[in-house]
Amino acid sequence: MHARAFLLTCVMAVLVTLGAAASAAVITVSPDHVNPGDTITVTVQGLADESSLKMSWEVYIEAPGPTFLWSVEGLSFPINLQDASFRLTNQNTVTNKVTLQNEIPNYETRELIHSGNSVDGTWTVYHGNDFINGTWPVIRNEGTVEEGVTHVLSLVEWYGIKRANPEIPEQENGGPEDFMIPFSFSGFEDGRVKFTIQVNGTDVLTDEVTVGSPSSRTGTLYLKSSPTSAQVYIDGIYYGLSPRKVTGVSPGIRTVKMTKEGYVDYVEQLTVSAKGLTLVMATLNPATASIKVSSIPSHAEVYLDSALVGTTPMTITGVGPGTHTVALMKEGYQDYTRTVTITDGETVRLINIFLLKSGFSQFPGMNYPNWSAGGPGSRIDPGAIIERVNARFDKVRF
Repeated sequence: MHARAFLLTCVMAVLVTLGAAASAAVITVSPDHVNPGDTITVTVQGLADESSLKMSWEVYIEAPGPTFLWSVEGLSFPINLQDASFRLTNQNTVTNKVTLQNEIPNYETRELIHSGNSVDGTWTVYHGNDFINGTWPVIRNEGTVEEGVTHVLSLVEWYGIKRANPEIPEQENGGPEDFMIPFSFSGFEDGRVKFTIQVNGTDVLTDEVTVGSPSSRTGTLYLKSSPTSAQVYIDGIYYGLSPRKVTGVSPGIRTVKMTKEGYVDYVEQLTVSAKGLTLVMATLNPATASIKVSSIPSHAEVYLDSALVGTTPMTITGVGPGTHTVALMKEGYQDYTRTVTITDGETVRLINIFLLKSGFSQFPGMNYPNWSAGGPGSRIDPGAIIERVNARFDKVRF
């Protein structure tokens, strides 16, 4: 018996994932509503070998009692997924147990059992470097529920590549490109299953199947920000400007993002509950950059947009993105002025700025009447030299 096998979610994920396995693949899941034990069918067309599959899979069940259970029955698929790995997370649980049995043609029957206690209501199991193939008589996830909660959410992240299994000589390839996978969910009365599938790094399918008659399948988010009028995104979808109330949000882990020009993006992952209201209060921090300044000689006064901010050498922090004027002033030396344009989080370096002494326009003992104009009589322009030297050092960006 081999310990490498049981991608508990994998398998289920596979149901849908299978279908998602090539950028040219076409996948459908039907129907969108079933009763416990009814058949769900995944239809796959054009799933080529060497397609990489990645899926996020959510099973949301209403759990009115102290225990929870969901299982998949009748699962059988004719392809092989190699280099497969999965991660399963149960939320709102106390104890957890996952059991998988796998029957593989020309191979053997395998079984894998994982169990453990949750920490702060969450339990995660990982299994990698395996393959998925054959039929799965048993796929079972069960345990006990935290006191006072009304649902359990199981999250699956899974990855694999469709190709032949080198341990099974009879397999010449990863399986057919077109096939159907029937299966059913049981063990609970009401809930939903949501599949998100990527093929070769591209989203191919997001679909949801309702099981039974959940009392409510959605929650509500109320999103506020300081300052207001930030753009609101939930799972990458734009919902308008804050403050914003968004209803009909599917239960589970959601990614909230708020953006506003001149501020750092606010990103948070949170759990949305069915029939629940979740408040998100985001404080947006100003997007700033910095300017590092030094001079020869040092101890020159540094001005940013005409405001004195210190003396060289120094780093000006908290600079907003955009165009700014930096000036250096030191008694006995000519003023130095530079315009810089910076972006969020950038550091601009104005290093070792050479300052010319006041009144220094030509070398002693030399008479070049057209010194700074660059006419026929000029030989050396010290200001131009300094500018060229400074230009090699300033505006160096990390």
